[in-house]
Amino acid sequence: MLRKMKVAVKLGNRAWRVFMSTADWISVDKKEDIGVITLESPESRNYLDSAALEKLERLLTDLEKDRQVRVLIITGKGNFCAGADLREMKGKDTKKAEIFSRLGHSVCDCIEHMDKPVIAALRGFALGGGCEIALACDMRIAAESAKIGQTEINLGLIPGFGGTQRLARLVGIGKAKELILTGRIINAKDAAIIGLVNSVVSDEELLEKVEETARVIAQKSPIALKLAKKLINENQRIGKELEREIEFFASCFETEDHIEGLKAFFEKRPPIFKGV
Repeated sequence: MLRKMKVAVKLGNRAWRVFMSTADWISVDKKEDIGVITLESPESRNYLDSAALEKLERLLTDLEKDRQVRVLIITGKGNFCAGADLREMKGKDTKKAEIFSRLGHSVCDCIEHMDKPVIAALRGFALGGGCEIALACDMRIAAESAKIGQTEINLGLIPGFGGTQRLARLVGIGKAKELILTGRIINAKDAAIIGLVNSVVSDEELLEKVEETARVIAQKSPIALKLAKKLINENQRIGKELEREIEFFASCFETEDHIEGLKAFFEKRPPIFKGV
């Protein structure tokens, strides 16, 4: 039995939707013992601003307390998430950038340390902060359309939601450096080869296959799931390194390179970085 709780009233004006926060387009579904969080702002590629991150954190906290839900799925309509909303990023100073980074880290920490398993269902773009949210999940299942990458370097930035640590932990230091230092976007097949995603399915089958996996996990002992996840995570502790990432991410906002990176993005041209 499907029980759907909409967290926003959708407006019919498509032009207005483009300028609304993704927070207004996040929904939560419950399918028996499986919870599904969906980002539903396809016109904006599900970019995340502060309001959206705050809502995600609240939803994750509520779902962790919900005894009915045993497994959580995070997905997006059209795209998983193309990253942070660059309109909000424009003009931030280091202090505001640090606050934003800490908010993203808080969301990813909620996912990683939640007692319940979390599966990312990836389709379309999973870039920057979107990729980092997927990295915080326990499993990642990708549709054939998925395009995945840590693209912050193209904006004169570094990953700011834990990507420098979780990506290396997942695919190894060499591949993590390759993806972060080039800002290259890879397809689902290549992501599976390096272990970035667990499996690849057709776009039409994505949610069906993810829900099948979630149902298998939901049948297991919640206590055993919690303890197994906790022990695996403790073997991969990255506390100090995450704090350093926040510091370095914020420091990028003092540079002319970051200003140039954002300017070039909005002007749809390659950036010209000068190392200042």
